[in-house]
This record gives sequence, structure tokens and C-alpha cells, in this order.
Amino acid sequence: MGTSTSSSGGKGGSPFDPEWLTPDAGADGADSSDADASDSNAGDDAADNNADASGQENAAQEDAANAPSRRFAAARTQMSAYLAGGGRESLRSAAKSMVNKGMGGPRRAASTMRGTAKGAGALGQFLASARDRSDARVTDWVDRVRQGNLSADDLILELVKEVLPDTGSTDDESLRNAAAEALGQLYELNPSIDIFALTDLQIHDVMAITIASDVCNRMDLQLGQTYERLKYSPQQIQLYRKDVREYVQSEVRVIMERQGTASHDPKRLAVEVLQSTLEVFAS
Repeated sequence: MGTSTSSSGGKGGSPFDPEWLTPDAGADGADSSDADASDSNAGDDAADNNADASGQENAAQEDAANAPSRRFAAARTQMSAYLAGGGRESLRSAAKSMVNKGMGGPRRAASTMRGTAKGAGALGQFLASARDRSDARVTDWVDRVRQGNLSADDLILELVKEVLPDTGSTDDESLRNAAAEALGQLYELNPSIDIFALTDLQIHDVMAITIASDVCNRMDLQLGQTYERLKYSPQQIQLYRKDVREYVQSEVRVIMERQGTASHDPKRLAVEVLQSTLEVFAS
């Protein structure tokens, strides 16, 4: 369910997001610039009060941007309960704690994982353009690849490489693996499928599995110590991971089916689906 070693998580007071992640306006903590502008014509006393309130709000926002200590501890406890036979209820509790406390709530979690939505959306857009031949660059690439008569595995590798270039980051590696897994599942269901002539439903399913697989990779990264500390056989661990993956995929697919008919823009759709998925896990 993941390719990287599990993380012990940041120390208390450290930022939720790593330093290298580009700041995003969608993160928790509202932009106060509009409020500041609207207060500019207020009286002196009101301005002083607003300044004090703004200072307190900014301090609260700064605290909210930092993670509490042992933020994944409760999630790992629930994951241990799941592995001990607690069933899907314990798994749901683990996901809920991971999103709410470990990642700072669904909104911040969606901001942290915005690369997931961006990558899934780009993949969906590329597949739609390949089918419709609506983008000259994509069309030229497809025609060139078709001439190579590649195997399914090689075609997946080339497609992922084209849509999601390797930047060397752990998150991008996880996303590329998630996309490859989604395309691989498509071929497993229909080995003779033409990947450059997919229906909207098939494209949406590839996007859903990509998002779900990357969410699973995130769970593996943050909660994977649970597997390492408990003495289960590799076979048992893989069975548990398969169950986790099936649970996450089923949730994402339900959301994709509900929202996919209302949006024809793959990039926007991917953002909406990831956000809704994290909100479901957090509830």
C-alpha cells in the first residue's frame, strides 16, 4: 500500500506541512486582508480593538498551523485495534483520527495532499485529450507511442512518465505508483482495453483509484509503524493492507460516482473528490 518507510511524524509544535511544500491559499486559516481593508475607515478605538483581535487571530492561526505532539498516536492505536480484529469500525476510527488530529482536519489535509488531486486531475485530463484528440501535443505523443507496439506494463510506465514527471520527491513517487496501480487495475479487468479510448466512467475510475491509492500510501507512511511493531507474518500484513485499500477505494468510488456526473473538468473533479473523501473520513 506504500513504497516508503513509515514516519514517526513531526514533533509537537512543528508545522503540519513539510517546509518544501509550496504554501497554498486553501490551507486552514482565513486570509484576513479583506477584513483589514474593510476596517480601514473605522474609528480609532474600533481600529485598536480590531488590531488586538487580529493579533490574537493571527497567533491562533499560527498555533493551528503547528501540529500537536504525538498527533498520530491515537490513529495508530486504532489501527492496532483493527489489526487485532476490530474490523472496519476500528479502521474508520484510525482514518478519522489521522485526518482530524494527525493532518489538522480535512481542509488542511486536502491542502497538504493537493499534489494528489493535481496529479489525478492531470491524468484524467490527459486520457480525455488522448481519446478526443483535442490536444495536438497529446495526439502526437499517442501516435508515437502506438507505433512502438508496447506491452501493457511498458505503456503504463511511459504514460505515467509523460503525465507525472519524476521530480525525486517522496510524494511524487507515491503519486506515480498510485497512478500506475490504477492503470494496472484497468488492464486486469479488461486486458484488451484501449487505454487511449476510455469512456468518461473509465477515466473517472482511474482517477478514483489513483486518489485512493495515494491516500493509502499516506496511511501507510503515517501509520505503518503499527505493522512494524506487531508480529504479523508478511502474508497477514498484505491481507490487512488489501482490506484497507478496498475500504478506501470503495469510499472514493462512491464519491466519484456522485460527483463525476456533475463535473466535466477532470482537474476540478479530482480536487472535489479528494476534499470530499477526507471530509468523509473525518466525520
